[in-house]
Amino acid sequence: MSPGQKHPSGAAYLNRSLVRLALPRLTGAAGHGHRTQVWWQPWVVLAFALAVLAPAAEGQGLKANISRTQATTQDQLLLTLTVSESSGSVPVLPELPDFSVIPRRSSSQVSITNGRRSSSISHNYILVPKRTGTFTIGPATVEISGKTYQSNTIRVRILDAAAQPQDSRDVFVTAKVSDDKPYVGQQILYTWRFYRKVQVGDAQLGPQDFSGFLSEDLGEAKQYQTTVNGQQYVVHEIRKALFPQEAGQLTIPASELTCQVMVRSRRRSRSLFDDFFGATNAQTKVLRTKPIGIEVRPLPAAASGFSGLVGQFQVSTKINKNQLRVGESATLSLTVSGRGNVQMIGEPSLGELSGFKIYDDKPTSSTSRTDSGLSGRRLFSKAMVPLEVGELTIPSARLVYFDPEAGSYRTAASSAITLQVSPAEGEEDLRLTESVAPTTGKVAVKILADDILPLHKGLDAVARPPFGATTPTLTVGLAVPMVAFLGLFAAQRQRRKFALDSGLKRRKRALKTAQKNLGEMDAGTASAPQASLILRTYIGDKLNIEGSALTPQEAQNHLTAKGVNEELATQTRQLLEGFEASQYGAGDVETGTLRERIESLVKQLEGHL
Repeated sequence: MSPGQKHPSGAAYLNRSLVRLALPRLTGAAGHGHRTQVWWQPWVVLAFALAVLAPAAEGQGLKANISRTQATTQDQLLLTLTVSESSGSVPVLPELPDFSVIPRRSSSQVSITNGRRSSSISHNYILVPKRTGTFTIGPATVEISGKTYQSNTIRVRILDAAAQPQDSRDVFVTAKVSDDKPYVGQQILYTWRFYRKVQVGDAQLGPQDFSGFLSEDLGEAKQYQTTVNGQQYVVHEIRKALFPQEAGQLTIPASELTCQVMVRSRRRSRSLFDDFFGATNAQTKVLRTKPIGIEVRPLPAAASGFSGLVGQFQVSTKINKNQLRVGESATLSLTVSGRGNVQMIGEPSLGELSGFKIYDDKPTSSTSRTDSGLSGRRLFSKAMVPLEVGELTIPSARLVYFDPEAGSYRTAASSAITLQVSPAEGEEDLRLTESVAPTTGKVAVKILADDILPLHKGLDAVARPPFGATTPTLTVGLAVPMVAFLGLFAAQRQRRKFALDSGLKRRKRALKTAQKNLGEMDAGTASAPQASLILRTYIGDKLNIEGSALTPQEAQNHLTAKGVNEELATQTRQLLEGFEASQYGAGDVETGTLRERIESLVKQLEGHL
């Protein structure tokens, strides 16, 4: 055998040896002039058959190759299964519970050696390690012409990426929380960072799961540069405010970032251009953070008047004027501000108020999102109308909240306000009107007395009806006052209903308000937060509660309590949860169908509410 000649396989080598053993006997016999026929001998026939069939048997099979046998959890492996001499047969992968498998494009090869044509198809798969350890891949199987072939097995070792020092890695991700032992409702900060010191492309962050938490974004993702152990990195940072909703052990699962990392090739340069520009190639990396375990502590036994707020809060009151007359209006502004679960801010208690008529205005809110967390304020405005002369006092507003830093309940209180009230102008208060809806924000009035002007005392004021006045004209003239009276009576009755039930008007207009908001929704720019707000506002209007602060579970509980069937209430909760997940990166909502989905659900709820 020549040095460059490929050594044949064992079966082929054996077959060719048998042929060589037969040939000398044939030639030797011929050399002695004898025509001895030995071709019919069984072993000779077998030798020729094996020599002819060996190439076909040798050409079929399945072979497995892998790009590397040692990697980390942030690397991807390329598994290639090559099927030789197949007619479209696709191999069957073995069970791979320790890897995520992503099929890739297959390729075919055709070669001609010594006049013989051979072909093969390579099937490629990306393997993403799920955990560390040593694993065996294979064997894979394939069926060709009714016969099953198996591939070789491959052993790979997967290491923890964290075992490699961060400053020696080109890319890595981290995630942490500001407090791993918070109280229920306490605000904690979640910070996710992606560090890179090389060029990357096609970076995709998978959905982040914050089950058991209310999640709020703290602004847009930021990018800046920093130094880690003397190495310069570009950092991409995402911050969120998390509010645990239940006591016990919660876990924030690992987040996953997939990206293409440009690395310099280790192969020798092939040209001057490689030396000048640098030979690089793209490698796929899967970067994972570590899961974060959080132990959520329950709140102590609630103090009397607890507002549900957890954090640090203040309350203040002020009035636009301290001296006024009876019947004159002054505006009282009551503000609650602080840092924590500001979504839960409600109106604090003012205590007993006497000597005033009070008209509430719609509260206004503002929220600030900074690196330090979520903070905000809510303003409650009231029109205060004194009914008595003298010195009247508006007592201090009180707010009970839980301070997680102190681990106890605290009470915030504003200063009391004193008003000097003087008599109203004018000698006589006819009091021809009185309010029938003192707390609705709009004053409904009923008529107590009226004047008939002008007064006539002579008979000449009585005029004879014009000659020819018809009976229909007279009938219409008499009917008009009656119709007007009935209309006023109906309007008065409606006002009284609104006065007795301050939320009636809001409930009646809930559907119309939702339809109006949906009509203003642009299908091209519709968003999950916008749709969620419309649905929560509708539920709040129908139930006469603050809808914008409803959580999905609270919405389901309120609907069930109002008699909505369990299936529809659950559907509402799931839709709100989907909107919430889409808003924070843990899910995807089809924006083109947002309006139709909300309209359908609102119509169903309207039939039950």
